[in-house]
Amino acid sequence: MKKYLDKKYEKMSWREVANAPVSAISGISEQDSRDLKEVFGIDTIRELAQNKYVCIAQGINSFSKASAQIIDKAFESKEFEELRKKPVRAIAGISEEDAALLKRAFGIDSIQELAENKFVCITQTIVALAFLEEIASQ
Repeated sequence: MKKYLDKKYEKMSWREVANAPVSAISGISEQDSRDLKEVFGIDTIRELAQNKYVCIAQGINSFSKASAQIIDKAFESKEFEELRKKPVRAIAGISEEDAALLKRAFGIDSIQELAENKFVCITQTIVALAFLEEIASQ
């Protein structure tokens, strides 16, 4: 997992990495980091992993993928399955300007792309490992 980090963060504990700037992840530039700060007010890996818009996108994506299994056939609608394909700006609170910055930073166009973004997945894994470190030290 540490292979996803810039060299100076590889020897840090997961708790320290979780509180490091998002640019600590290999592939996230300083400009990408500034874009995330402008769009979501994000500074750290933990903040990206736990961002409300990321969580909303992941919820929509998961629900959309599973809607055929969880919605009774009498109420089933293709709109649920299509929701994840909508532009990321379909999430209330993400403006067109925010969407443009997400596109520039990570190539994100849709709700699904935000939900499944590799950098989001990396940050969430780091935060989970940090949590395990925290409970192991108690």
